[in-house]
Amino acid sequence: MADDGIIEYLNDPAGAIRQMQMRLLELVGQNEMGVETILEDVVSMPVERRFAFINWLGNSNDPRAANLLVPLLENQTGKVVMAVIEALELLGPIAINQTIPALNHVIATTSNRQLKQQARTTLGRLTMQSMLGSEDAALLEARQQQYPAYQARVSSIDGSGTQLIMLSWLRPDGLIKGVNVLYQDQKGIKDCYGVDEMDTEQWESLIGDLDEQGFSSFKVSFEYACAVILEARALNRRTRTRLPIAYSIWRPLTEAGVRDKKAVASLPATTLPCVELTAEARAMADRADELYQLKEFSSWLYEPIERIEPFISRYWAALNMVESTTNKRKKARMQEQRDLLTSLASESLHELIDDKWRTTYAARLLRQAALLQQADQHEYVPMIQATATLLDPASQVPVQDQTFPIALISISIEQGPLRLMVESLRSGSLSSFPVEFFQQD
Repeated sequence: MADDGIIEYLNDPAGAIRQMQMRLLELVGQNEMGVETILEDVVSMPVERRFAFINWLGNSNDPRAANLLVPLLENQTGKVVMAVIEALELLGPIAINQTIPALNHVIATTSNRQLKQQARTTLGRLTMQSMLGSEDAALLEARQQQYPAYQARVSSIDGSGTQLIMLSWLRPDGLIKGVNVLYQDQKGIKDCYGVDEMDTEQWESLIGDLDEQGFSSFKVSFEYACAVILEARALNRRTRTRLPIAYSIWRPLTEAGVRDKKAVASLPATTLPCVELTAEARAMADRADELYQLKEFSSWLYEPIERIEPFISRYWAALNMVESTTNKRKKARMQEQRDLLTSLASESLHELIDDKWRTTYAARLLRQAALLQQADQHEYVPMIQATATLLDPASQVPVQDQTFPIALISISIEQGPLRLMVESLRSGSLSSFPVEFFQQD
């Protein structure tokens, strides 16, 4: 009991609670990992307890409390965000270098007029109290720049439009601090996970582990990786998909140096443009089945799997009948198999591929091309651009006359049983590979 602090609590409940609170803030002050640990619990609290916790932070008179309050401005309900703004005002000038940039961010990004007005009012009062005399993020920006960039890596886009972005910085002690962002191109940022106090060998081991899980990555510029993250975050806003709490914690690092429109405009392009459909471009697109020989396209099968499942079942049921016909020569059976697959693929093209699907996959192709170009893998970039141009509905070229969708459908049907087995292991995840790295029990 003494080890658990129970005796201490019974003798002095108020003192024990204060000690616990101080330990909590000490954990917050150590690094982003401590903030992540605490906020994961906070966001799962009942609303009443969350309000009480936020109020305690506001009255703590400790600048470290802002490390917990600021991330809650981005992914909570309006009432909770209002309570957070009030708590930040209670903290006053002691946390002004975090509060002012955070409130400016709320004003710039929220569509809630009431929240925007409250943030403006609080910002005005805090500015008057502070010695800064202006509403900028200079102090916060200077604090974040103490970590020099170490490495940026971006995985290839898989068949479901999922991509992993890895950013890392070098700490003063020579160890690595990093953040990993999972981006799905129909939702935005799906997950976020920070790492800290890693040596270079551990970092390389992490990259190897992710590669085994299907997220082979390329070393790219920090600017390109940041551009992909900003694109993902903008998609969260458009689709009204809530950001993971962990991303709100790491955002000051991931977006450091790209806080104004001029800086954002100077970032590299995350997608390449379509090309003119010349005879040469058409010839390259006609060889698009070669893309499936690249590991960057090994997971590119038809999504969603539920729609193509009836064609997979029909193919394998018919194939079993063909295989059971022992009086046919092997060559004849193989030809019958090819004819069966061609027939089902042709039929499924009409049913499964519409303009929305074409637009989605054309965009994925152009983003994949941009990544390969950034990674100095230029050989297949023109072919990918030509394929995307043909696939785009604007080309008005029927999918029946395109190599890429025919090959994709055929491979998806032929690899059906394996594909369905993988799908059952996913338990509903959008990712083409189970990413144990992001699973937290």
